[in-house]
Amino acid sequence: MTTRRGLGACAFILLMTLFTNPSVTRADIRFNRDIRAILSENCLGCHGPDAEHRRGKLRLDRREDATKPAESGDIAIVPGQPEKSALIERINTADRTDLMPPPKSHKALTNKQRELLTQWVAEGAKYEEHWSFAPIQRPELPVVKNSQWPRNSIDNFILERLESEGLQPAQQASPETLRRRMSFAITGLPPTAESQSTPNLDVERKGWLSSVQHGEHLARHWMDVARYADSAGFELDNPFTHAWQYRDWLVRSFSSNKSLDRFIQEQIAGDELWPQNDDAKAGVLFLSVGPIKIQSAGIRRPEEEENDRLTDLVDTTGSAFLGLTVGCTRCHDHKFDPLTQNDYYGIQALFSDSKRLVSKTNSKENTTPIAIELQRNAAPTLVKVLRRGELEMPLRDATPSLPLVFPGGGPVENPTQGRSALAQWLTRSDNPLTARVLANRIWQWYFGKGLVRTAGDFGRQGESPSHPELLDWLASELISSGWDLRHIENLILNSATYRQSSIPSAAVKAADPEQRLLGAFPRRRLQAEELRDALLAVSGKLNLTSFGPPITPPVEPWALAALRNKNWSPTKDESELVRRSLYLIVRRSIKLPFFDAFNSPDTVNSCSARESTVVASQALTMMNSGDSLRFSRELAARLWSESKGDATQATVLVWRWLFGRAPSALESQKATAFLNAREFVWNKTAPDSQALPPSVHAAHPIPLPTGAAWVEWCLALINSNEFAYVD
Repeated sequence: MTTRRGLGACAFILLMTLFTNPSVTRADIRFNRDIRAILSENCLGCHGPDAEHRRGKLRLDRREDATKPAESGDIAIVPGQPEKSALIERINTADRTDLMPPPKSHKALTNKQRELLTQWVAEGAKYEEHWSFAPIQRPELPVVKNSQWPRNSIDNFILERLESEGLQPAQQASPETLRRRMSFAITGLPPTAESQSTPNLDVERKGWLSSVQHGEHLARHWMDVARYADSAGFELDNPFTHAWQYRDWLVRSFSSNKSLDRFIQEQIAGDELWPQNDDAKAGVLFLSVGPIKIQSAGIRRPEEEENDRLTDLVDTTGSAFLGLTVGCTRCHDHKFDPLTQNDYYGIQALFSDSKRLVSKTNSKENTTPIAIELQRNAAPTLVKVLRRGELEMPLRDATPSLPLVFPGGGPVENPTQGRSALAQWLTRSDNPLTARVLANRIWQWYFGKGLVRTAGDFGRQGESPSHPELLDWLASELISSGWDLRHIENLILNSATYRQSSIPSAAVKAADPEQRLLGAFPRRRLQAEELRDALLAVSGKLNLTSFGPPITPPVEPWALAALRNKNWSPTKDESELVRRSLYLIVRRSIKLPFFDAFNSPDTVNSCSARESTVVASQALTMMNSGDSLRFSRELAARLWSESKGDATQATVLVWRWLFGRAPSALESQKATAFLNAREFVWNKTAPDSQALPPSVHAAHPIPLPTGAAWVEWCLALINSNEFAYVD
């Protein structure tokens, strides 16, 4: 702020209105709920933690700074006296040269925001610690009116919030809906015909949770977070020969319910903490599956390569485990969160206790496959704090250290075991972030969106949790259970919240269109891998073989346009091509067309949440692609064989396979009418061989017009919303 001006007439009138008209005041102003987001979005870029870029020597994110004179001598916040507070004057002035935020920032406060700030100052300008930086404290269970609804503690938190808004939860989902929902959530696959006949869903759930398929499904979730790919990226995009071993380690870890503290520690420092354990050492491949720039010509300085490596490791670790945008501190102190440049390069120095060794299978070929190995250094490599992140502008030596603002932060005792120190610090019980971040990710895996929707940003620019007490309860429960993933999963799956119908009441729908209150189960579209795997499963072709090197499917030539030298060698074994999508190759320079259409993740940076768009290319892919036609032909052949050509029986079967339920009488009538009408058309026009099912059992030959009609029918069914979505 600059020179203080007198309180303008408009501001004075506004203040008088606020204190004489109770209709524009809120009963209780809370800093974290009502004020923090306003300051973070509009003020802290210039008046926040970043000392280098702070203006007017005014800092607004801390009460002790905001209430003392700034460089101009003005006091931004005078608690209890908004009429004497420069902040309130400047946000209300009609003088554009004094207005805050300044017009050139293209930001403007709403009347409601100005009112909230004014009332907050009038009430004493009480600050609160940012919710994710505060210690994790186990909250008391809320008391609810409808005591019969909760099945476990999760439900008390959800119901208390709904009741406070005058709302009620949805009815319980039908057994068929719940079985399909759980099957996809736990294994990423539709329920089998055998499982649908199992009367006890709880027994079935336990079997799914202990299956390799569950480990595979969670591994795919974590691969997004770990920026996994089977190639280096950049211009040459050299294939990796080692990355799949990390993917298999993830499957084993999740299948065996490895404790999540150990899961984290092995990825950061498994080779240091358990040097004799091959499985623990495989976890460290987390540090070696990120993008790597391999030069096609010229010489790249080793220090440049090392700086890129350390930057990737710190950014990914910060997002994956701490839920913070630590990359912002590479160039300067964080503008919004209490992280400094020294913190950033201190963590880089911890990773410098090892180096990356890159080996090529053929040194003469630019695009040859490469393997990466992590090798311990006898002593940590010297890391410099860099001005603006530029290697040519070193400022000072970095001290191997942990972020000072959090418990256990500061210089580490033994820099030669820097990664071990980081791994153990991340999983300290008093670390306020890690358990919250993991609990939120698990919730996201089962509900589609986290309690904090910005799963990779728990900082001041991220969203606040919809149910902060529930998040803290889950985080404390995770720690007290010994970081037991399966315990948290069972709590979620057993909750009445998870078992609700996806159809909200009219009142809930009107009051909560974004489904933040969870007054019904949030319907979600299958992710790309789930959709392909479901198509393979219902067509009877899915190969459930687990583990091993990546499979390279054949693709259209146009899809390889971005691939240097077209180094793409499709797998020849057809049985391998119908394995789960988890095992298909992931290249950084191109995406498989089917996955690209359905929002496959970014593989350059940690991806905390995929987009879920609804665009025309998805419908075109499902209706017109060669893959969709092949799935439809295989499904038609399976139906014909198992129903022995009986259209009524086929309708019952395909509804069970695709939708997990029986068809209604009207649906059966429409199916029969469709098949009859299309068969009549194909009796007049001979179908192309590509529109027919593949050969089926000789005892039940399928007439050509009938076969073409059944293929069309199957194609229509796999294009239905009910197949592509989980209710």
